[in-house]
Amino acid sequence: MLQLTNRDYAHFYFEDFDLDAQLIAIRGALAAARSAASQETDEIEALAKRANDIGSDHLVGMWTDEVHASVYHDAARSAAAVGMLAPFIENLFVGIFRGIGKMSDDVLGHDSASERSVRAVAGFWDPHFAYAKREIRDDLVTGILQLSAVSKLEPHLPADLKPVLEALFGYRNKVLHNGFEWPIDERESFANRVKTWPAGWFESATSNGRPWVWYLSDPFIERVVELIDEVLDAAGQHVRLHFAPEIGSKENDA
Repeated sequence: MLQLTNRDYAHFYFEDFDLDAQLIAIRGALAAARSAASQETDEIEALAKRANDIGSDHLVGMWTDEVHASVYHDAARSAAAVGMLAPFIENLFVGIFRGIGKMSDDVLGHDSASERSVRAVAGFWDPHFAYAKREIRDDLVTGILQLSAVSKLEPHLPADLKPVLEALFGYRNKVLHNGFEWPIDERESFANRVKTWPAGWFESATSNGRPWVWYLSDPFIERVVELIDEVLDAAGQHVRLHFAPEIGSKENDA
């Protein structure tokens, strides 16, 4: 008899989402982007060599133009990467906590079916909101961390979850609001944030020695993809620990 893996158990927290098909599509798009970037780099280097060998000012001008254009090509690829990865991770955690909320027996008030109880429970399990002593604020990263702790999912999650989420969503928000070329103060403030994360997560083209256009690095993109697999494994471990007997009984009754 086949045994379910943690990855298989993780799907009990979701409805009709095909997470594996989504990840195949994302990995394929990222691989195509890496291949295009590598080919572009090779072509620019070949052009630089020709310009140097021939000593042609015209070729030097062409090389300069290509280098300038490559900044925007890299920015486009980086924006596409964060545009796929950030929403996937956001929906991943939304689905996990929605599933935990549905499968748990948390009830507010005497009537679990009342509109107030249903809405209150749904709001509690929504990671988009973070709860402080005197306010509820929109803060996805803090909301994820708070719900991970209260649901006992936290021990199964990767140790670097917080900085990865902060870096990914911080960059996503900058690109979403500012596009490729951010206002100078936004570039500088992000440079200060980058210093708080592991070295090599971000790269930047520079202008006059200062950050100009920021990119996700390939190692950071790889780390995010790995983290997705680790979160799915963690969700499956959580199902096994807290809801596996209940799932088994439901399957036997079917």
